[in-house]
Amino acid sequence: MGREDTAPGPHGSPRDSEDVGTTSPRTPEVRPSSGLPSIPSPTLADTSHAAGALGTGLECLFTASERALQWAWRVLQLARGVVDAAPRGDAFLREARACVVDFLDHIPPHVRRSVDEVFVFGNLWQAVGVRLRRRGGFPVGDDEAWRHLSEDVELLQRAAQARLGTAAALEQGLLKDLGRLRALSLAGGSSTTELSTGVEAFTRCIAELMAFASAVRRAWESAAHELAESAAWLRAGDPAFSAWLAEHLVASAPAWERTQATARWLREVGAFAGQP
Repeated sequence: MGREDTAPGPHGSPRDSEDVGTTSPRTPEVRPSSGLPSIPSPTLADTSHAAGALGTGLECLFTASERALQWAWRVLQLARGVVDAAPRGDAFLREARACVVDFLDHIPPHVRRSVDEVFVFGNLWQAVGVRLRRRGGFPVGDDEAWRHLSEDVELLQRAAQARLGTAAALEQGLLKDLGRLRALSLAGGSSTTELSTGVEAFTRCIAELMAFASAVRRAWESAAHELAESAAWLRAGDPAFSAWLAEHLVASAPAWERTQATARWLREVGAFAGQP
């Protein structure tokens, strides 16, 4: 976790990280603005909160995607066994298959990419931490140290911001799938065939998966926002703030290392399961 020293300047209340729900793994059931901030927050650069939320959210996202995959294949198996030739039943069958195929084509690759991006970001954070530890202090008038710190913070901020694209694409894809599945359930009426029950369970999995995808996106937003605030304050050129910021970036490195370890483990689990 990040250290709880206070930043130079007025103090504010630390922002709590957003809670992320957790589920038991492999459960069979389903269920910034530009310019300088007006008040410097003591949580500037304390992205350890975002790192913890991201690690938890990523693990839940991966586990939920495994459950959704199980139900996706189950629906396809049930659809193969359907022999109802009625027009309504045939339409339901075709749409159920289309929803599952769309999910298989787009969502699992986005989940794997989300895991990979967290792993790579952890590497980047560790590299920045190593450079800061080697440099040591930030004496007054050391413009080169200030410039390197500014470049590192802006690099981290851009990297976090770029990962919002993947997070948003995953969330939007799940939202589209969820909309189609809910419309399909309504069109199916009150029929309680094994296929319709499977589609309903798959729909619940997608809703759960979307909640975790949203949590991951919010964690990236938090990290990007705090780094952007820090970059803005660095541009003011306060040596005391530069020294404080460097110390806090190093102090938050263990939280990002733990999150990276989670991403590494999830990559290994995916490879072991035969996911490409």
